[in-house]
Amino acid sequence: MKKKLFCMLAVMLMVLGLAACGGDKDGGSSDSGKSDFDTFMEVQKKMQDIKDMEFKMDMDMDMALSESEKTSTAITGTCKEVIKSKDDVQMEMKYTMNIPELEQKMDGTVYFKDGIVYTDIMGQKIKTDSTSELASTVQTVDTSEMLNITKEMVSDLQVKTEGSDTIYSFKIDPTKALDYFKNNASGYEDIAALGDNITFDRMNVVVTTDDKQMVKNIDLDCAMAAKVEGDESMNVAYKIAVEFVSINTDLKIDFPDFSDYQEVTV
Repeated sequence: MKKKLFCMLAVMLMVLGLAACGGDKDGGSSDSGKSDFDTFMEVQKKMQDIKDMEFKMDMDMDMALSESEKTSTAITGTCKEVIKSKDDVQMEMKYTMNIPELEQKMDGTVYFKDGIVYTDIMGQKIKTDSTSELASTVQTVDTSEMLNITKEMVSDLQVKTEGSDTIYSFKIDPTKALDYFKNNASGYEDIAALGDNITFDRMNVVVTTDDKQMVKNIDLDCAMAAKVEGDESMNVAYKIAVEFVSINTDLKIDFPDFSDYQEVTV
């Protein structure tokens, strides 16, 4: 059970990185001198100017360790992220996890501060230092680093407008999806719970911007498989909807004192 929960949490935290690949942009697809991909790259590059953000997330995930052992999970949550510098990223994530097969519904909070991950779940408060797999994943969720979606990775890019919104939809080549995460989240490939042999079946992305060319929503539809122990494989499919609430509002995170969090090694 603990292994399953760690796998779910690891996937959820990694996806925050991809969720952060959008941002506001200057100009739009109406600029005839730019391709649709060039215009979308401007959406991403503006992330370099973002110092804080708050967003809501909904995720539906199906995970199977075998044909007889499958789990469906629904996760809703809010996240606050403050980037003081490249090496000083702070985060607060509050979430509710519902697992129908296990008849369990859990509320939890994850904090990241000064290179340490603090997790409060199922009444247990634990902390893991920056050398752990989980901490190394979270500490690279720096929006200024989420800029390496290359043209070679993207296919079927479509741009349309709905009212005052601009919608970008595209697919990331499954053979390049792992490279994207490895380039942008250095701890990703080292997460023991997900194994070393990871393959993606699909990664579909939809980014919606408002009339000010500010990202409003990001929707992901992904599926991957990982070898976790010996020949045992874990298949994970998830859909995620991210709604940005605020960007660059001098956001502050009200951290607890963490005195009752126990140190563990994951």
